[in-house]
Amino acid sequence: MSTDPVKNLINNLAKEMGLSPLDIERVYKAPFELQSIIMRFRCDRERQYFPSLRIPYFLIFFCPERKKQRLKKLQEMKKDGKISNK
Repeated sequence: MSTDPVKNLINNLAKEMGLSPLDIERVYKAPFELQSIIMRFRCDRERQYFPSLRIPYFLIFFCPERKKQRLKKLQEMKKDGKISNK
């Protein structure tokens, strides 16, 4: 058996549930992929739109108002040429 605890858990769950380890791994990765999709394609920095994502008992993706204001200030500074885009 491997020493990676996640791989061990995936293999044990696969045996217990009668599924392939690949199926269990897909389920394990699904919330992270969903969060990535929302962050890449649903957020709009210009309009300060950052949708919340809550997966019960797992994670919450939320952008607090202070972070939105900080991002807005940085964007304004970039437009004014006070900071570079690097």
